[in-house]
Amino acid sequence: MSERTDYAVMAQELAAGTLQSEGFTHRAHLGVAYEILSRHEVFEGMAVYARGLRRLTEAAGVPEKFNATVTLAFLSLTAERMAARDYPDTEAFLHGNPDLLQPGILGRYYPAGALGSDLARAVPVLMPHNAGGADDGQRGV
Repeated sequence: MSERTDYAVMAQELAAGTLQSEGFTHRAHLGVAYEILSRHEVFEGMAVYARGLRRLTEAAGVPEKFNATVTLAFLSLTAERMAARDYPDTEAFLHGNPDLLQPGILGRYYPAGALGSDLARAVPVLMPHNAGGADDGQRGV
């Protein structure tokens, strides 16, 4: 099976809960993220994508593959890159951000093992514990 590149269609399928997991590569994840974030306000786009991805993993019988932290991290990086530069389409975005396609990119932001925790799978972990130094006791807003 060849890799799908009809990212706009895949984005619609993900949102509708009809996307099949076969062939949904890392590149396709990013292409679909770009499409969804192009069409929605950033927080709404993140919600649409995350709901669709969770539903996809459940339908595929692998709900444990959904990782809230990885999902939010890639959506945040995608949105940040989109805000910094105007891309004419998904392929231009993917071509202009080859680092996002590399394995281990999130290692720049998270220490080894942090992304595989049960907590990281369940909720977005924005700052690994003690990543910024001493705990100043400040929690919340």
